[in-house]
Amino acid sequence: MIKNFADTPIYYEATQISHFIPRNANYKYLKIPRVAPLNNLPLAFKHAIENAIDSPNLKELVHLKYRKTKKPIVILIDDNTRPNIHTRALLPYLEKALLGYGVDKQDIWLLIATGTHTPPTDTRIRSHILGALFDRWKDKIWVHNCDDMINHIQMGFSSHETPIQIDKRALDSSIIIPLSDSEYHYFAGVAGSVKLFVPGVSSRNTVRVNHSRIFDMTTGFKSECRMGNIKENICIEDIRDIVLKLESVGHSVFVIDSIMESGNFISIKAGNPIAIHDNALEALSIIRDVQISEKADLVIISKPSINFYQAGKGINAASHAVKEGGCIVLLAGCVEGVGPQDYLNTMREVQNKPYLEAMQWIIKEKCSSTTFEIGIQNAVDIFRVLQLTKGQLYVYSEMNSSLLKDIFRVQPLKAGFDPQLTLRNFVDKFIQENPKGLIYIYSDYNILATPTNNIKH
Repeated sequence: MIKNFADTPIYYEATQISHFIPRNANYKYLKIPRVAPLNNLPLAFKHAIENAIDSPNLKELVHLKYRKTKKPIVILIDDNTRPNIHTRALLPYLEKALLGYGVDKQDIWLLIATGTHTPPTDTRIRSHILGALFDRWKDKIWVHNCDDMINHIQMGFSSHETPIQIDKRALDSSIIIPLSDSEYHYFAGVAGSVKLFVPGVSSRNTVRVNHSRIFDMTTGFKSECRMGNIKENICIEDIRDIVLKLESVGHSVFVIDSIMESGNFISIKAGNPIAIHDNALEALSIIRDVQISEKADLVIISKPSINFYQAGKGINAASHAVKEGGCIVLLAGCVEGVGPQDYLNTMREVQNKPYLEAMQWIIKEKCSSTTFEIGIQNAVDIFRVLQLTKGQLYVYSEMNSSLLKDIFRVQPLKAGFDPQLTLRNFVDKFIQENPKGLIYIYSDYNILATPTNNIKH
């Protein structure tokens, strides 16, 4: 029977699923170009820190900054909402390099860049961030708390009048080393590097003011605030400006940034934060951008996610490739439920309002510089997508079906049944109703499907 179905592998969490699209269907399997992984990670890391972009190399910075001040060197790392494959792989090499350059072990600290997320416990740090490295570092870890204002320093304002309030433990260092992996971001354009400062180690106030500027009453997000775009993107422009201001007053930032693909390293670069952010955009465009001749009637996408909030990035990505009135099917485990409580509360507050009215109410009442909380942006975006698809947004997950249907207004595809069979049945019904309907299958949620006729999203 498999021979009658196309080989279009995607994932439901760790389970690969394929052979759910009939070979004779009108479909296209969107997959990213394959790039060979780095075959010698220690050598690639060494080359990156010794051949920095637009910056002294790491050894020179240690000599110029650390040896003169003996202030700590602070390494910014992602929190438990990120995979942290790069953190666990590269931290030992970074530590070895710093010690080799004459840095005292007691002067090397980790600062977990939580942004406005809940600060992780030791258990979460061990299980989701450092793994086996935890025992070596457990007494050298600081955890950022965006509401602990005693541990923030006011640095003035950005060019966009955002208050710059940064964790003072980062600012009291001789060198700040964001250890990041860059990826497309659904409203900041490109995540990684500079985003470890904002929202990473910024106050809630800084994040609120920055993020509150991304919204538009008609389109949800401003058109410039989209995946893969940093030009005239007010959110990321503001963040970059804040990092530039930190450097302008003497804070030394040396970014070590990775580009990952399917758990493998394909690039490691180091140096100036703005140059590294630019480099990440260039590198990601090669492995993430695909062109489509037209938008599809059905988009099937997988986004491994611990909660529905994280799964929203997959929904956003799919929306770039679906036509108005088309369908989206998302596969995302969401084993930890919704995610930020404010997301759930906001959706409950508007559950009886029409899509557009609900979206506009959220922007007006919940997305100002004094009210915005992380999670609210997904409430805005899901109503944009519900409008676009006319409610044809389907989710296969472990979440409570009533919660998905009644509060988030998406159509649940019951998990617990075989995901391959579920998809086969869904696609079969779709084809019966839309014999010529075009179907896209995303093999990676970070694909940016760009129409060749230059339609702007």
